[in-house]
Amino acid sequence: MQATEKKMSKPRILIGTTGSIDIVKLPEYLNAIKEEIDCHLSVLMTPTALTFFPAETMAIYADRVISGDQPVDWPTDKPSKIVADHDILLVIPTTANTLSTVANGGATNRLTTVILAAEYPVIFFPVMGTSMWNKPAVKRNIKQIREDGYEVVEPTRHEHFDAALQRYVGYPSLPTKKDFLDLINKRLNNLRANT
Repeated sequence: MQATEKKMSKPRILIGTTGSIDIVKLPEYLNAIKEEIDCHLSVLMTPTALTFFPAETMAIYADRVISGDQPVDWPTDKPSKIVADHDILLVIPTTANTLSTVANGGATNRLTTVILAAEYPVIFFPVMGTSMWNKPAVKRNIKQIREDGYEVVEPTRHEHFDAALQRYVGYPSLPTKKDFLDLINKRLNNLRANT
C-alpha cells in the first residue's frame, strides 16, 4: 500500500472520567460518540468516579471499561498498555484535583499515570463550582497544562437545582454534545492527516 493510500484504522478513543457531578451526564456523551463515530471506545474510571457509577453500569455504554487502582487490577491493563491501545484521550469531566495533579506532573492514580505517559492528544473538559473555577490556583494549573501541550476546553455555563441551597445555581460545565462531537471529529481528522 502506498503512503498516499494509508488510512487510519478505526479510531481508538479513551475516555478518562473523574468524580465530578457531571459524570451523571457521561452516558449521553458516550452514546453520542458511538452514534456519530465508528470507533473503539474505552472508559478509564478513577476511584472517585466509581462512587458515582459502578464500572458494570458504565460498561453498557462503552466497548471496554478499566477501573481499579491497585496493582492487582493491572495484569491486563497496565498504564503502558492502556496508552498503547488508544489514539486520543478525553478527560470528561475533569475535576480541579485532576487538573492540579496533571499541572504538577503527578501520577497519583491510573488515569493521571496514563495522561503522563500518553504521546497523543489529551483533552480536558473541566467541571467544577464557579468559585473553584475562578481561583488563581485553578487558572495557574490550566495555564501550566496548556504550556505542557495539553488542550483544556473552556467550560460552558449550565444551571442546575442545588438541593442544599434550594435554588438554581450556575456552574462551569460540559460543552453541548454537538460541540463535543465536532471537537473530537476535528482532532481525529488531524490525527488521520498525520498518519
